[in-house]
Amino acid sequence: MKKLLGTVLIALIASTGIVNAQIEEGSTIAGGSLANTQLTFGSAGKTSILLTPKVGYFIQDNIAIGGQVRLGIDKVKDVKAIYEYGVGAFGRYYLGPDEQGVNNFLQYGRWFLEVGAGIGGATGGDLMFNVNFGPGYAYFLTHDIALEASLLYDGNFGSGSRNGLLLNLGFQIHLPSGKYKEMRDNPGAL
Repeated sequence: MKKLLGTVLIALIASTGIVNAQIEEGSTIAGGSLANTQLTFGSAGKTSILLTPKVGYFIQDNIAIGGQVRLGIDKVKDVKAIYEYGVGAFGRYYLGPDEQGVNNFLQYGRWFLEVGAGIGGATGGDLMFNVNFGPGYAYFLTHDIALEASLLYDGNFGSGSRNGLLLNLGFQIHLPSGKYKEMRDNPGAL
């Protein structure tokens, strides 16, 4: 047990500075989230899942833009499934340590604000315009992997408009810019 605790402590100390390096200009993110997953059993028998894979690029420190895809299913027992689909763009701003306003409760994480827009629809319906926005938190497990949670307002506008809140859980893989890779792989080179 002491060895495990010691290993975790060393890993946390060694990862100081991870967050800043992974959200610098030129870095790339790729990952996705799972939103409002609902699996019920019994007579109701409802399944609802929304997957949102995304890829982005940091155009400057703390600011990423990219594309995202929405893939979902809503199925109630004895009723034909409704499939949701869409494509769009997103922007994300990571708050700096001095901007977070509260003591960052997890040293290796960063709060972010996200906004997205696109088009999409569902089986049996017309195309709709989609917007979503809200806050989130990314916790960096390693140099390159962050677990994320966000709460987004999600609105679909068109015939059959609907809106609500999405609780997203997911991950992002952060691929650092060439400058950071070189520093990490060969600290004496720069």
